[in-house]
Amino acid sequence: MKILLADTASVLRRAALAILICGGMAWSMAMGEGAEAPVVQPKVMLKVVGALESSGVDELTSGEHQEGGVRTTYHLKEARYLGTLSWKDETVVLVTAFYIRSRNHGSDVPPARGHFSLVCLDAAASKVVAYTRQELADYQLDGEVLKLDSATIIDFGNHDELTRYRGYLVDGALLPYPFKDRITEADWESGAFKKRP
Repeated sequence: MKILLADTASVLRRAALAILICGGMAWSMAMGEGAEAPVVQPKVMLKVVGALESSGVDELTSGEHQEGGVRTTYHLKEARYLGTLSWKDETVVLVTAFYIRSRNHGSDVPPARGHFSLVCLDAAASKVVAYTRQELADYQLDGEVLKLDSATIIDFGNHDELTRYRGYLVDGALLPYPFKDRITEADWESGAFKKRP
């Protein structure tokens, strides 16, 4: 009987260890660990947060706002590095940023709103070059393709003239074209990019 109990205890210990290891691996995969895009600059997120906060763009800056005579504060709750995009000797860093409104002072009511943006920064991650507001989403960058689950949202490999002028369409909103070879309004209106018969 002692041998059977010892064997059972040993089997249970091994099974528990296997469950812990498999559970840890599943947790890591669920949290995205091990699947991150390569990072050239290990401290890129520190730079990203600094660039967002110094951008001068209200929706990308933490701070106080007045809404209907009530003082509210928005703060950066989460910034996520998606990867980099390269085109013609130029690199752009792609991130998402989620801001949330803090609860009003003296209130137990949770914040009513937040906002989420897809943001392109220069190669040094020191300056915002393009952004668009979006619904909260768990985007992933697969090469030059922005995906949501398995659906393609943007193909950043598209650099045709209309895209260089208008930008990329993302779920009904436009993300301005982030690269330096963008076509300005004046260039577009000049007719230089119209197709000739």
